[in-house]
Amino acid sequence: MFIEQPPWFYRVLFPGVIWRIPAKKKCVYLTFDDGPVPEVTPWVLDILDKYGVKATFFCVGDNVRKHPDIYRMVLDRGHRVGNHTFNHIQGIRFWTKNYLANVEKAADYIKSDLFRPPH
Repeated sequence: MFIEQPPWFYRVLFPGVIWRIPAKKKCVYLTFDDGPVPEVTPWVLDILDKYGVKATFFCVGDNVRKHPDIYRMVLDRGHRVGNHTFNHIQGIRFWTKNYLANVEKAADYIKSDLFRPPH
């Protein structure tokens, strides 16, 4: 099944990036993007708890800044988090230094070795 994959030229431009992780057994990695948001994230956390499922939340730094209590809920319930930039910006529309500054600004709020670019 094909769900989503980055354009081939991204993989060519950045050969040192891990694009896929080979699995020894069949598994699903559940991820959520763009939070935390008060209207959705607590509900998602409750559903995940109900079924004993863990996920990774790729968070927008500005949302973490605005909703630190919900971000803390994600961590306290044992989920992973990743950086999804500070303002959910599309990299191709910014100079590299400005894009990286936005990623670094998010890293001030999101302590993680995971990064997922928006869009």
